[in-house]
This record gives sequence, C-alpha cells and structure tokens, in this order.
Amino acid sequence: MLQVLAQAADEVVKAAEPLFGKGFMLAFAFAAAAIGLGMVGASYMKALGRNPEAGKAASQVVIIAAMIEVTALLAFLLGAFLL
Repeated sequence: MLQVLAQAADEVVKAAEPLFGKGFMLAFAFAAAAIGLGMVGASYMKALGRNPEAGKAASQVVIIAAMIEVTALLAFLLGAFLL
C-alpha cells in the first residue's frame, strides 16, 4: 500500500514540476514589474514635489511605465502559452 502511495506521489511531483516553474517565473516577473512601477511612480512624485512645473512632461513617465508593463505582459505570454 505504501509503495502505491509513494509511486503516486512521485507521479504527482513529476507532473507538477513544469507548473511550479511557470508559476515561479510569472510571480517573479509580476513582482519585478510591480516594484519597477512603484519605483518610477515614487521618483516621479518626488521630482514633482520639488518642481511642480515639471508635471507637463509626464509623457516620458508614461512611456517608461508602458515599457515596464510590456515587459510584464511578455513574461506572462511566455510563461502561460509557450512553456
């Protein structure tokens, strides 16, 4: 009985290994994107507090945030569909 359970557990672990890798990759990519967006937002708010007239040049910040989001989207697509 124990041998059957041990074999079943081994098969479950072998089947779950790719899913664990995908989950870890996606979690790392999304966490890095969230940290990056937080750093960009914090720096922008700090700069805006020092020089309020610089708020008119917000398009650069939006482009940088979009690049971070595209990186997260590509990581999601790679992890969810290709692997």
